[in-house]
Amino acid sequence: MPSSRPDKTVPEGGCQATESSDFRQLGLDFRPSDGYSQAPRKEDRGMNQELFERLDSRITELVEKYASLKEENARLAEENQRLLSEREGLTARVDAILGKLEGL
Repeated sequence: MPSSRPDKTVPEGGCQATESSDFRQLGLDFRPSDGYSQAPRKEDRGMNQELFERLDSRITELVEKYASLKEENARLAEENQRLLSEREGLTARVDAILGKLEGL
């Protein structure tokens, strides 16, 4: 891996090839040390608190919607089962009536 340190293997008085100072060609991203992290400012804390409160309220709304949809799904499943049973009963009655009519 290329290094930005001088090469110590070059003999004294020997000629060392000059390296390109453009490290971007090597795919390296050198940033000043203050570019990596910045301490949060006081005005950012209020904004962050507001964002967290909005996020919390949206999550709460989603959880409530999920619970209501789950309840509705259970209710609809029960209704579907009731309608299927009712249909089976009606089918049996119609078959019985048709059987009586065929016997006449």
